[in-house]
Amino acid sequence: MTTIKTGVIAYHNKETQTGRSNFTITIKGNGGHASMPQLSNDAIVAASYFVTELQTVISRRIDPFDMGTVTIGSFDGAGSFNAIQDKVVLKGDVRMMKETTRKVIRDQVKQIAKGVGVTFGVEVIVDYDDNYPVLFNSENLTHFVVDSLKDQNISEVNNIVDLGPQNPSEDFSYYGQVVPSTFFYIGAQPEDGGNYPHHSPLFKMNEKSILIAAKAVATVTINYLFFNKKM
Repeated sequence: MTTIKTGVIAYHNKETQTGRSNFTITIKGNGGHASMPQLSNDAIVAASYFVTELQTVISRRIDPFDMGTVTIGSFDGAGSFNAIQDKVVLKGDVRMMKETTRKVIRDQVKQIAKGVGVTFGVEVIVDYDDNYPVLFNSENLTHFVVDSLKDQNISEVNNIVDLGPQNPSEDFSYYGQVVPSTFFYIGAQPEDGGNYPHHSPLFKMNEKSILIAAKAVATVTINYLFFNKKM
């Protein structure tokens, strides 16, 4: 992780990274000329109303002590300045830290979509995809990993810290659905202090972190196999 200084290993217990869902909303109305709106059914107006109403999901339907986000990342209703659009396609992103929150958000998105359809007399098609689970780190295994790394005292590692929960989602979370697992982080910040995130075209990392990662994983693996053999 380039957001963490090289030489630092980080971890967190239990819910560690968000789960994710995506959705595509297609709103179909009737197109027409801007000078005669009474003969049309404006999909852009209906879609705008949907986006506005969506903001109440987090503020009014989620427990304030829970974490959740709903983002519309694409509003595709391109056309001419004097034409009323007959179709708009929205694409949205959902994040949560509890699977129960996932259901609440999904149900609310679909309910609001249904309400918009009735209110504006448009057809609303919802394509909702629940994908990445919440990344859950096994408490026992995480403690074992941290203890193993601290006991080994790897020379290049100068600190081991609890990073706290993280906002992005991670496909490693699927492993945790099958077996106890833990996901930890190796600091990789460049020596010049530059910090470009993983999805940036300017991304770069301190390559010293590769050796640290190898030593850390080897330490945990050997200790885990030895521990199981002793058991």
